[in-house]
Amino acid sequence: MKIGCWELQQFCEGVEATLSLLIGAVQEKRVFPSHYGFLDLAVSLGLKWVEFKYEERLDRDGTMRYGAGTRLGEYAAANNIEVSVHAAFDDGINLGTKNKELLHITRRRVRESVDFAERVNAKYLTVHGGFYSLGYALTPRSENLLPPFQQVREELGGKEFAGLKTRIYQEIGALREYAKQRGVVVALENLHGFSYDRTRFPVTPQDFFECQAALGDDLPLVYDSGHANSTGLTASEFILAVGLNNIVGAHIHDNDGTDDQHLSLGEGNIDFPQFFLDYVENGAAFPLNFELRFKKHFIESKKFVEGLKK
Repeated sequence: MKIGCWELQQFCEGVEATLSLLIGAVQEKRVFPSHYGFLDLAVSLGLKWVEFKYEERLDRDGTMRYGAGTRLGEYAAANNIEVSVHAAFDDGINLGTKNKELLHITRRRVRESVDFAERVNAKYLTVHGGFYSLGYALTPRSENLLPPFQQVREELGGKEFAGLKTRIYQEIGALREYAKQRGVVVALENLHGFSYDRTRFPVTPQDFFECQAALGDDLPLVYDSGHANSTGLTASEFILAVGLNNIVGAHIHDNDGTDDQHLSLGEGNIDFPQFFLDYVENGAAFPLNFELRFKKHFIESKKFVEGLKK
C-alpha cells in the first residue's frame, strides 16, 4: 500500500472529480532518529514528500551538514521525493529569548539547520518563531471565553509581548539573510496556543500578517492543522484567513481542541473532510505532511483519507 499521492473521489453537482493530494511525512525524532532510515521508510511507503528534522542529537558529528547531507538529498531526488527541513527546536531553542546564552545556542543550531537544508536541496526550512514563559501557569477560568494563549498575553502585558515580537522579527530577519545566501527559503510555522504558562508567536493569522508586515510580504507560512485548532478557527477558516498564496507546506495531524496531541486523522475534532475538499476546490498545491508520532498512525490516517472517496 502506498502512502503517496492518493486519489479521492468526490461528487460535486453530480459530476465525478478525481482529487490528487500530495501526501508526505514529517520525521518523528524519537521513532525515526536516522535521516537515512526515515527516507528508506518514505520510499517503501511511496511518499512524495518528506520533512526532515535537524537537531544536534540527530547529527552529533555534523556530517549531515556536509557530504552525508548531499548524498541524502540525491537519494531523495532519485526516488522523486521532494524535501523540506524543520529547524532545530530541542532544549528550549527560542528565537524570542532574552537569555543571551540561550540566544547564542539558538542562533547556532538554527543556522546549522539552514546548512543541512542547503545540502539536501530543501524547498524550504520550517522555523518556529518564539515564546515567552510566565514561570507559572494561569488557572483556567470557565467564564473567560478567551483561548489560553490570549489569557497569557493579557497576563504578560502589552510591553512585554511587544518586546517578544521585536526580538523574533530581528532574529528571523537575520536568519533569512543567512539562508538567502545559501539558497534556502525560510518559512514560519503557526505555533499552538494551548498553554496556560506561555505564549507563542505567531499563533493566529493576524500574528502571521504582523510578521509579514515586519519582514516582507514574501515570508511564507507552514500551516500546522493541530496548532491552528487552538485558535477557535476551523481548518478551512484558518487557511482562508492566511491565504493560499502565503502557504508553502503543511503539517497535518488531529487533536480534540485542548492540547497539541498529534492524533491520527479522524481521532480529534478537526474537520478534515471539509479541509481536503476545500484544498482541492481552491486549487491548493502545497504538500500535506502527516506529523504523527507512531508508524501505525500513518496507516490509520491513510485509511481515513481513502475512506473519503466512498
